[in-house]
Amino acid sequence: TTRCHAGHESDETERDPELIQHVIMLGISILSFFLLVAFLVLLRELIKAATRGRYRAASRITWKGVIANWVLFPESILKRKPAFREITLEALKKTATKKAQGLNDFGDTWYEEVYRHACGLVNAQKLSPLGKHVAYDTMMRRLVTRLRFVDELKRLPKGTLDKPMLPPVFVLGLPRTGTTFLHRLLSLDDEHVRCPQTWELYDPTPRYREDVTKDRKSRIKYVQHGIDELKSIVPHIEAIHEIGATEPEECFVSMGMDLPLVLATMPAYMSQKHVLWEWDFTQAYKNHKKVLQLLSHQEGSDDKRWVLKAPMHLGFSETIRKVFPAGTRVIWTHRDPATSIPSLCSLFQTMIEMHQDGDVALDEVGRTSLEFWAEMLKRADKDLQGLDLAKAGDHPLVQHVKYESVISDPVESVRKIYANFGWNFTPLYEAKLEAYIAKNKAERAKSAAKKVSAHNYSLGMYGLSSQAVSEKVKWYADKYL
Repeated sequence: TTRCHAGHESDETERDPELIQHVIMLGISILSFFLLVAFLVLLRELIKAATRGRYRAASRITWKGVIANWVLFPESILKRKPAFREITLEALKKTATKKAQGLNDFGDTWYEEVYRHACGLVNAQKLSPLGKHVAYDTMMRRLVTRLRFVDELKRLPKGTLDKPMLPPVFVLGLPRTGTTFLHRLLSLDDEHVRCPQTWELYDPTPRYREDVTKDRKSRIKYVQHGIDELKSIVPHIEAIHEIGATEPEECFVSMGMDLPLVLATMPAYMSQKHVLWEWDFTQAYKNHKKVLQLLSHQEGSDDKRWVLKAPMHLGFSETIRKVFPAGTRVIWTHRDPATSIPSLCSLFQTMIEMHQDGDVALDEVGRTSLEFWAEMLKRADKDLQGLDLAKAGDHPLVQHVKYESVISDPVESVRKIYANFGWNFTPLYEAKLEAYIAKNKAERAKSAAKKVSAHNYSLGMYGLSSQAVSEKVKWYADKYL
């Protein structure tokens, strides 16, 4: 027995080096494989860089985004998860129902056609693994919000949605014409107005009903986490559009429950503007109005007027007038399109970089952006012609504000808006404006001192020229600038 045991130990001793050798060889093989893949990827990027055309730009996502694409690459091949298969509304709704803990009432069905079209747009694009994941996750979470919102409406006291709403104010204009800055200036008059913040629009339904403070912190944290993740992938978006969970934000964050005009789909929608014109957005705006009524109910702020903002409102001011109370006002911001168009092109380039696999076609971004927003200007001009002459008492319903005026003298610009609308411009509000502007200037100076990358753009970057822009929107410049 002893001899047998000794022999067994001898065999094991002999096999151990062999096992170790096999493990080492396996490790070397795996490492060699990844080094080969890395070399091929690097070689591909070098070839692309050497052969890249004038209007082709490499994605500027961070290494975190690159790593995320690597991690998600096997899933994009295996297609085990819905995000990496052909996206369908049915798959989105199934996942959303699970996430919403079994809620299954999506409310009206108007959104279905729009979501199906968005799914088709996403499926037709050549997205990166990260892009596919983000596109699916974003649309799915908008549907989760829809489920929770529909359920919350059932809980409201009877008559809540029948309460009269004060006529709101809509700030609209081409992207990059000062709508965000003006919206935030107007939001400071918090004694009289309400500007919806990002966390409210993205997640308007309470999570902890018994603890309002905890609920607010939880929802802000949830939304801010998503924003931080976005910035960690495309940090240069901060130089284009300042975003934060507690900042006043655009209506289309909320309206994503009906219209998935999200980062993954907005550039694609611009190339299919005829589809947007065919849809009647009345139901989407009605649902948005209900969101605002819900938020007013939660805060007990029915006595404050909403100040709302989104460049996309440009094309749908007629629908706004149909849905919102008589006396609803509009502030239309104006800036030379030869400056605003390339700036907004830069924004859409960033949206594409977040999702697309491969280079960004800058000339295509320029062409589709110019065509889309030129059409939006025509629609706004047509829809607001009658309203331009209308009045609420002795005061106009529409005001036109130039970008240069808002930037050069923000306080005076707001003072004029208040005077024209017949509103009370209080000393307290003026002090808040002065403090905000001083803080904003200090922050910009600090960023400049730290050499934080500025927002750089030009018409030429996107294959455009002053003449091309003028041919599309000369009528607009002649009329409003």
